[in-house]
Amino acid sequence: MPFVTVKPKFQVTIPAKLRRDIDLREGDIMEAMLVADGILFKPKEVMDRAAAADRIAAKFAAAQPSSDDPGSSEDEIMRDTIAEITRSRRD
Repeated sequence: MPFVTVKPKFQVTIPAKLRRDIDLREGDIMEAMLVADGILFKPKEVMDRAAAADRIAAKFAAAQPSSDDPGSSEDEIMRDTIAEITRSRRD
């Protein structure tokens, strides 16, 4: 297990092998959590809120009930919409 040294300003260098193993790159965002026996760092992805909102709106538009099912109840439409969102998340 590699060791790291705490430098001025409390900086540490993550060993190269570990950086490669998780594809960590300069500028990446990490979450730091205090755990029972130390500190856990987890890589995080930052998302553009406007782009995410556009993708969600597009998915909702695509999940609108079609005219093929004019007699569908609200519960059926909701169930179908949730199923479509679930499929979309998997993709």
